[in-house]
Amino acid sequence: KMRVYVHVRDQMFSIECGSATQKIMWLSDVALHRFEHFFGIDPGLSKGMRYEDCTEINVESIIRDELTEDCHIWVMLKEDLSLLKQKMSE
Repeated sequence: KMRVYVHVRDQMFSIECGSATQKIMWLSDVALHRFEHFFGIDPGLSKGMRYEDCTEINVESIIRDELTEDCHIWVMLKEDLSLLKQKMSE
């Protein structure tokens, strides 16, 4: 059984992936659903996923092929893309 920590805005969700044969986009979907459920706010659609160092993750990859047990990844939302572009241009 594999677990991944997925961050949405300032919240973190521990997600059990079982055999981790799903696509990484599944993690994004689960985290956004939990965020909306617990906070009553629709965070919008995922624009991608990234590691802490801002390296983008291919959301079509299989979880167990791309990620490691207990790793932390971030859902990129529309507002995150703007901030990321600003940081990269500095």
